Amino acid sequence: VQRQSLAMGSVISFQVIAETKEDGYEAIRKATGVFRSLEQIFSMYDDQSEMAALGRASGRQFVQVSDEAIELLRYAKKVNQQSDAHFDLTIEPAMRRWGFRQNPGETVTPPTDRELRELERIIGSSKIEIGSDNKVLLAERGMAVDTGGIAGGYALDKAIKAMKASNVSAAFINFSGDIHCFGAPISGHSWPVHILNPITQQPLTETIQLNNEALSTSGAYQNRRHNSGDRSWGHLLLPDAARPVEPMASVTAIHSSAMTADAWSTAAYVGATPPRDVRLKTLAG
Repeated sequence: VQRQSLAMGSVISFQVIAETKEDGYEAIRKATGVFRSLEQIFSMYDDQSEMAALGRASGRQFVQVSDEAIELLRYAKKVNQQSDAHFDLTIEPAMRRWGFRQNPGETVTPPTDRELRELERIIGSSKIEIGSDNKVLLAERGMAVDTGGIAGGYALDKAIKAMKASNVSAAFINFSGDIHCFGAPISGHSWPVHILNPITQQPLTETIQLNNEALSTSGAYQNRRHNSGDRSWGHLLLPDAARPVEPMASVTAIHSSAMTADAWSTAAYVGATPPRDVRLKTLAG
C-alpha cells in the first residue's frame, strides 16, 4: 500500500508491504503519529514546542524537556564534538538573521561584521547544558536551537521502529528527501533511490540501493534567500563563522540510522569528515 501524510511541515510518502491493506494502513497511521508527536517537541515554528521554550529561557533558567528531546540533544552534542563543531544545533540565531525564518520572497539585508561577531559569541553546542531530571539550559541569552538538520532523521528512526513492531514485512519512507527503509520491495532485494542533480534539477541515472538503511541529502540549492541585488545564499551555514557556505552541490550520507545520516550529511557538506560507518556521495558544484 502507498499513502502520503503531512507532518513536521513536510510531505511524508509511505510504501508498505503487508499481508492485508488494513495492516499496511495501520502501520502508516502509527508512523504518522510518531512524526506528529515529535513535531510538538522539535518544531521551530510552534511557540509551544519544547525547543521554543528553550529559546525563551536562554541565559536565564533550565527548562524541563521530554526524554526524546534529551536523546536528540545528547546525540547532537556528540556529533558536534566528532565533527569539530561543523554540526551545531545552536546555529538558529544565525539562521534567523540570514532570513531563513522569513518568507522566501522577502529581501534580506545580510548581517554586518559586528552582528556576525555577536552571533559567533552565542553559537556553540558546549553552551547547551543538560542537567538532572531532563532539564536543559541554553547558557547565553539569545541562544536558540535549530533541529532542522537532525530531527527529521530522528523521527524517521522512530517511525521505522514503530512500523517494525506492526504487522508489516517491509516499508519505505520518504520524508522530504530523507529516506529510511527496512525489508525488501516486491521486486528485488533492495530499494532503489535516485538522487537529484542540483544543476540540471533531474535525477541522476545512477541509483543508490538501500537495504535496511537510511539516506539524507544536504545541499544549498532549494532553500535560498536573497538581498536587494543579485546575491543569494543557501541555508547551510558554517557555525564558527555564522555565515552560509556553498562548497559543493550536495552531499548524501547513508547509514543504518536516519538521525546519523541526517546530521552527517549537514556536517560533511560544510567540511566535516564523517566516521567510517557513514557512506558519502558528493556532487561537485
